[in-house]
Amino acid sequence: MDNFLFGVNFNCFRCATYQNRSNMPEPPDSYIDDSFKIFHEGGLNCIRIPIYWESYEHNPDEFIKELVHISNTADKYNIFCIYDNHQWECSSYLGYGIGFPNSLLKQYFPKDDPKKTSMNPPSGNDIRNFWNNWWDRKLETAEGIDGWNAQLEYLEKVVNQVKDSKSTFGFEILNEPQVHRWSDFKNVGKYHYYILDKLALKTNKTFFLCWTNSSLSIENILPEEQAKVKPSSTSFKNNLIYDIHPYPPSIPMMTFYKATSFLMDNIPIYAGEFNCGIKKGATINESDFVKYINLLKQFSVSGCALWQWSWTVDKNYPAFNLTEIIDGKISPNDNFRNFVKSIKTNHN
Repeated sequence: MDNFLFGVNFNCFRCATYQNRSNMPEPPDSYIDDSFKIFHEGGLNCIRIPIYWESYEHNPDEFIKELVHISNTADKYNIFCIYDNHQWECSSYLGYGIGFPNSLLKQYFPKDDPKKTSMNPPSGNDIRNFWNNWWDRKLETAEGIDGWNAQLEYLEKVVNQVKDSKSTFGFEILNEPQVHRWSDFKNVGKYHYYILDKLALKTNKTFFLCWTNSSLSIENILPEEQAKVKPSSTSFKNNLIYDIHPYPPSIPMMTFYKATSFLMDNIPIYAGEFNCGIKKGATINESDFVKYINLLKQFSVSGCALWQWSWTVDKNYPAFNLTEIIDGKISPNDNFRNFVKSIKTNHN
């Protein structure tokens, strides 16, 4: 495990603001610096950084300022960063999600006041219509810019800011792209190629392709479908890594991902998100971590990032909480300490 990428998902503030609802309370003083010092002391070597397009549109100057601060701090502590173009439930414009910006959505999903509905679950019809139109390239910004090109412009700004930092390991094209039609697995591959073909001109860093989330019957989805998300051409020379999200890691799930990786010419697997599951009230202990890390090691993953390091408390999922605030400063809790211990045990 000498080259194992071992870390957590890092909850930003300015790079994770919502456009359409009140944001989290501000983090404690020196949150970024203190966090990376803790990561360094714990032996973490690679942090996944979820960042959001709608956060950039909300306040580009503050977004870039925080992005650069994270990069510089990671440089200081010799820790790699993977910058993840994150989305969850599409956007705060459609409901309680976050990701895609208002400029791409408001003309297609008119709302009198999206802030009034931003705490509600997004409509299933809205989510499905968004993704179907996204893969068909029928979405344009309010300024008439094609959606894929608009996102590419945003990603190029991110890449240009941190591509030369020694701490930058790579970039994830899009977190958990979602499909509602069988044909769209192939369209995800076309999208990946379109974006990668342009970004590869900007940097030689590694690119991450995230597993594709599907609303289709899981019993009928084969590794052959997931494998279609890999770009059809290898004209760019950047390394590619397949990002999987096991909640939790299990033998059937890892076997599925391993088969998918094989069909994508054996590109390496990275567990960019994992934890014990998504059942409300779930907790995690040291023996759970040992079991999960052993399983990930058994399937030869290149690394993992636990979900999630944040100054806020997730009341629904105690296992997701890795910190506590002591005397106004961020500090690790037992979940984090047990995670670090499990990695060191396997490493030795």
